[in-house]
Order: sequence, then C-alpha cells, then structure tokens
Amino acid sequence: MLLEATACEVPVVGSESGEIPNVIGDAGLVIPEGDVLALRAALARLAGDPALRRRLAEAGRQRVVRLYTHEHVAARLLEFFRSL
Repeated sequence: MLLEATACEVPVVGSESGEIPNVIGDAGLVIPEGDVLALRAALARLAGDPALRRRLAEAGRQRVVRLYTHEHVAARLLEFFRSL
C-alpha cells in the first residue's frame, strides 16, 4: 500500500514496524508503532504544510521509480540468483 500511494504522489505516514521505515525512506513520515499522538501530529503536520506534502509526494514518486519498478526488482532478483 505504501508503494502504491507513493507511486501516485501521495505523502505517506507509516510506523517504525518491520520494513516500513526502509520502504518509506526519506519520502514520508515515520512514527512509533501504536503512538496515536504521533500519528495525529504527523497528519496535522502534513495538513498544515503544503510544501512538505509536495516535497514528500515528489520524493516518493522518485523513490518508487528508482527502486521499485518491475525492471529494477527483476534486476535485483537476477543479481541475487547469480550470486548463489
């Protein structure tokens, strides 16, 4: 869901859980898992800062194109299999 949103230039907020911070990178806001106050603050920050929304939207789209296209994922998978 994060990749789909960022590919559509939607700023994202995700928790520190699992791989979520690595997927988001610098293209969204990462908050502690289960922290409702942090979620509220992150959403308020996005709502009140159009420049931040634009920056994160652009960064997210660029991140998806750079790291998560079918071509890129296939190339990384092929590289992995060759390393075996």
